[in-house]
Amino acid sequence: MNSKGHTLRKSIVGKISVAALVASGLVAFAASPASAAKLNDSCKRKDLFEVENVSGTYLRCMVKPGSSLHAKKPKKAEFTWQKINKKQFDYGKNKTSSAIRMDGSSTVYPLMAVTAKYFDATTSGKATVSIGISGTGGGFEKFCKNETDISNASRAINATEAANCAKAGVTYTEIIVANDGLAVVVNPKNSLTCIKMTELKAMWAPGTGTSGPGKATQWSDAIPGNTTGALKLYGAGSDSGTFDSFNTFVHGRSTTSRTDYQATENDNVTVKGVAAELGAIGYYGLSYAEENAKLNKALQIDNGKGCVAPKISTVQDGTYAMARPLYIYVKKAAVAKSPVIREFVKFYLDNADIIAADALFVPLTKVQVNTARGAVNAI
Repeated sequence: MNSKGHTLRKSIVGKISVAALVASGLVAFAASPASAAKLNDSCKRKDLFEVENVSGTYLRCMVKPGSSLHAKKPKKAEFTWQKINKKQFDYGKNKTSSAIRMDGSSTVYPLMAVTAKYFDATTSGKATVSIGISGTGGGFEKFCKNETDISNASRAINATEAANCAKAGVTYTEIIVANDGLAVVVNPKNSLTCIKMTELKAMWAPGTGTSGPGKATQWSDAIPGNTTGALKLYGAGSDSGTFDSFNTFVHGRSTTSRTDYQATENDNVTVKGVAAELGAIGYYGLSYAEENAKLNKALQIDNGKGCVAPKISTVQDGTYAMARPLYIYVKKAAVAKSPVIREFVKFYLDNADIIAADALFVPLTKVQVNTARGAVNAI
C-alpha cells in the first residue's frame, strides 16, 4: 500500500480524522494494486473503519450485519468490507471540539452507544459523547431542565413533559431513530409458545385497588388449564418508556398495571430472573431478546388475528402486536450553539442500517429515514 493509504489505515488506531485527511488532500483514496479490499470479503478487527477506494467504489471495514461488536461475546463479531458513500465519512467543517450530552431510555442507550463509538472513530475523538440511563421519563426531566442536549426515548414525549419543556423555553425536534418490538419472554423450559393479549392483560391487571396486588397468582388464573404453577412477573420500572409502552399495548393506557412484580430499569435483572424460574414471565426490548435467546424464550403474541413472532419483518410492517418506534429529541438551542450535535445525528442517519444491525435493532424503513433527514435539516 502507498504512503497515503498507509496514513488512512491508521485512522482508527491513531485517531486521525478521515474527513480532515480528505479535506486537506493528504488522502486521495488511491488503492494500491496490492489492496486486499473486496466487497463483502472479511477484514480484521484492527482494520475497523479503514476506507479504501477500489476502482472508484468506496469500501469500509465494518461490523458484518447480524453480528455485533457490543454483544456479550464480542470475540464472535465478524467484519467485512462494505460499500459506503463519501458522505458517510466526510462530514464537512462542523466537527469542532464539543461535548454532546444525552440521557434517557435504557432501550435506546445501546443504539446511541454504538453510534458514539462509530462517530468517535470517524471524527478523531473531537466530540465527547456522554450517555446516561435514567429512563425515558427521567431523561425528559433532565432535558426540560436544560441539563442535556439530546433525550433518548422509547415513547413519544407526553403532554406534561412537553408543557414542562415549553415553560422552560426548551424547543426541540423529534426524530425516530429505529424500530423496536417489546418481547414477552418466559423460561426456555416453559412449553408455551404463543400468548394472547387478553391473557397478558389478565396476568398484569391490578386488583380491586389501583395499588393493590394483581388477581392472578397462578398461570392458570390467566390461562385456564395451564399447569406451569406460580406466576412470577418481571418488568420495567414506572419511569421507563418500556413500562408505558407495555401497558399501553396490553391495557390501552400507560398507567394501568399491577404493582406487585419485580420492577427494574436494568433489563439484565429480568433476563436472569426469567432464566432462573420456570413460572417467570417478563418483557423488554426485542434487541435484548435476540441477544439473550438462550436464556429467555420470546413468545409469539396473538392480538386476535393469530400468533405473530417478534422479528424484523413483523415489527417493520406492524403485524406484531407490540411494535413501536424509538426516538431521540434534539434541543434546537444546543444545535445552534454546537453544530457537532447535528453532525452526530446526520452521521447516525447516514449509517442507520449498519448501526442498527450492530446494536441488534430493527432498522428504519426508507420512508422513516427520509422523514428523519428532513427533520434534521429543518433544525
